[in-house]
Amino acid sequence: MKTRILIKEGEYRLAKAGCMDAKIDSEELYCFLTGIDRLQVFMKAEEEADEDVERKYLALIARRAERIPLQYITGVQEFMGHRFKVDQSVLIPRQDTETLVVEAARTIQSTSREKVSFFERLRGGKEWEVLDLCCGSGAIGISLAKICDNIHVTGADISGAALAVAQTNARSLHVKAEYVEGDLFAPLESKKFDMIVSNPPYIRTNMIAVLQEEIKNYEPRQALDGGRDGLDYYRRIIEEAPNYLKSKGYLMFEIGSDQGEDLRKMLKDDGRYTPAEVIRDLPGRDRVVKTQLK
Repeated sequence: MKTRILIKEGEYRLAKAGCMDAKIDSEELYCFLTGIDRLQVFMKAEEEADEDVERKYLALIARRAERIPLQYITGVQEFMGHRFKVDQSVLIPRQDTETLVVEAARTIQSTSREKVSFFERLRGGKEWEVLDLCCGSGAIGISLAKICDNIHVTGADISGAALAVAQTNARSLHVKAEYVEGDLFAPLESKKFDMIVSNPPYIRTNMIAVLQEEIKNYEPRQALDGGRDGLDYYRRIIEEAPNYLKSKGYLMFEIGSDQGEDLRKMLKDDGRYTPAEVIRDLPGRDRVVKTQLK
């Protein structure tokens, strides 16, 4: 079978199974299997595919047709220009979350240019202690460390399997980071941070059943389920974060697109934070909430 026809057959089977990006996924799986890029696929379109390649490719297509996410089949996901290892112990990093990384980096870089001591200037600026809370694959903290060279990242997650993935990603991307296992702040003792960034579970419990099959059947539920109204983890973090933030330290969340006003009100009612800023992602949806300890 010609390569072009084989990939078209893969696309047909994925479309029939209800996969949203059947054409893209069929090509990606062929590239993953053969180790070639899309340009090479185009150039080899009329060549006959090896029988062994054909068999293995259709086996991959069959797995994807079961609605297993592409990233769990290939084991990687690109985020902020870097390739991260992923498996079913971690959420797949998404472009929406890049908004949180960009805003955190902008805050660190702009604040670092403000008044610092003579000795901090000699060291190249203030070193930030950053906590990536509910870190999962480590994508947020690691990406932030790749942008800002004046930070030290600690990642915390309740899942030991997720932390193993994060540690692998930190090593492969040459980022020095510390990882601790436990429920939210529990493993941190009395350590304080200049910034806490977090993408906690925020899906309403009763909404998980209507998510795409790839999400509800394969991504870790404990990383999705935010309780009845989706705000359980935000309440806990807002309550406990002041014990782990330095004076005027920053707290930044990723949020669901309909949760901005809820978070703004929760932070205002708490009384220990500055008025919250809600930041939108590229499509214009509320995506990040940013505040500061008074």
